[in-house]
Amino acid sequence: MLKGTQLAYLFSINNYFGRDAIFRDGTFDILHEVDTTYPGSLVYCQNLHYLKRALTNENVSAVICPPTLVNETGTSPIAVILDKNPRRLFFQLYIKLYEAGSNISNMEFGIGSNCDIHPTATISKMAWLGNNVKVGAYAVIEDFSHIESDVDIGPHAIIGAEGLISLRNEDGSLVRVKHAGGVEIGEGSQILAGAIIAKSLFPSFTHIGQHCQIGIMTSIGHGVSIGNESIISGNSVIAGRVKMGKNVWVGTSSSVAQGLTIGDQAQIKMGSVVVSNIDVGQIVSGNFAVSHRKNMARYLKSAE
Repeated sequence: MLKGTQLAYLFSINNYFGRDAIFRDGTFDILHEVDTTYPGSLVYCQNLHYLKRALTNENVSAVICPPTLVNETGTSPIAVILDKNPRRLFFQLYIKLYEAGSNISNMEFGIGSNCDIHPTATISKMAWLGNNVKVGAYAVIEDFSHIESDVDIGPHAIIGAEGLISLRNEDGSLVRVKHAGGVEIGEGSQILAGAIIAKSLFPSFTHIGQHCQIGIMTSIGHGVSIGNESIISGNSVIAGRVKMGKNVWVGTSSSVAQGLTIGDQAQIKMGSVVVSNIDVGQIVSGNFAVSHRKNMARYLKSAE
């Protein structure tokens, strides 16, 4: 079972940033995003919209923002670090802490009883498999994957892949950002052939609930959370940090943009491109996705 989703550390701002960059000193426990639910989070904000969200989040203890926004921080007790490129500075610190072993998810490792693992599959020694787990040919289960009992993982599926973080040095070369989190898959779920589930960027878990189905060649981005009994049909893309409720159905070849919230029992019809939140029980379709009823009425009118 999981022991926890992070290791607790208390870092001092002045140990990691130069005096000229610190507008207001302080401490932090973890690096995360502006909507973090982890107390003591250091986050970065590149514009006023995200800075306002950070300043009103009680879990944020420090923020990196551009010097042009410093006056917007007001009298907030949150520590403030200034840099013209907050994102790059944030990930420079992220990499430093990751390499020091300070940003790794904490969990137990091992393989339960009665598992059926194909001889060509690759299972990390830093993963957990419950009882009666089936792993197909050439499947890969990476570090910090926690798979509950009675889960089926199809051929060529990858659990715990590195997600996409595009970060460049000043000379244009790419920076490799290793993900510090993991993946957890609930009891009785099915991950079909060729599906890819990215591990969380931060020391938490991309989450697939109980009795879910993830279709053939589907991609689940880092930090996604999918509620129990949901179905994501084949060739779909669920971008990073999407929060999806229970009993959601996503049709074949659909795409859901990053960071959205999808309510319980929502339905996303085949081929939809979702760019805004979906309410509980709402049915949407189209590109860009809107109410399916309105979409069909518009289609029938145009076909007359």
